[in-house]
Amino acid sequence: MMTDRPTIAVRIVHVWDEARRQTESFRPAGSMAALIDWTVDPLPVDAGVPDPIMRAVTTALASIGTVAFRLFFNHDLPEGLVIHPAPRAWFGRRIVERLIRTWPADIAVATTAEGASEMFFQDWYLQGQTALVLRSAALSNESTARLRRIRDWRGHGFPADARLLIAPAVDGDYILFAASHASELDEAVHAVAGELMKVGIPVSIDAPGVVDREV
Repeated sequence: MMTDRPTIAVRIVHVWDEARRQTESFRPAGSMAALIDWTVDPLPVDAGVPDPIMRAVTTALASIGTVAFRLFFNHDLPEGLVIHPAPRAWFGRRIVERLIRTWPADIAVATTAEGASEMFFQDWYLQGQTALVLRSAALSNESTARLRRIRDWRGHGFPADARLLIAPAVDGDYILFAASHASELDEAVHAVAGELMKVGIPVSIDAPGVVDREV
C-alpha cells in the first residue's frame, strides 16, 4: 500500500563542525554536548524540525524535568505553560534590546510535552531560542536572568537549577543538547532515542569523541 508519509532517519553525534553548525555560542562553559541531525525523504517543502522528532524531543524532555524557554509571541499558546512576564520597558529600549539580541523576553515554563513543543515555534528558526530543562518545577532567578539576557553562553556555566540546555543549530535544522554532566547528557540522548524508536524512526548514536564528518 502506497503512503505519502516521509521516511525519517536520525543521527545523534557528539563531535561535529561547530563553526559550520553555529553552535559554539550556545554551549555553556565546561559543558558536554550532542547534536541531533536528521534526513527526510522526500525533502519537505518547509524546513524545520519534523513533527515526529519534535514530539519525541519534547516527550523526552518532559520526562526528565520542567522546560523553561523564551517566549516572544503570546498568541495561540498550548496548555501546560506558566508564563513569567518580563519587566516592562519603554518602547525604544525594547527595540534597541531586540536589535542587539539581548532578548528581555517573557519566560514560559512547560509542565507537559505539548507545552514544551511551543519552543520550536518561538524564534527557533532564527536561532533566538534557548531552553533549560530544570531540576524541579521552580524557576530560579538565576535561570530567569540567563534566559532573558544571555546570547553567548561560552563565558557562563549552567545555572544551579538546570540539567540541560536545548538550542537550535544553524537555521533551526538541528537540535543542540548541552549538559554540565556526562551522565545527564547521556540520559537525555537515550530518552530521545527511545521515544523516536517507539514511533519507528531509526536512530544512530555515535560514541563520544568520534567525529562525524558529514555533520
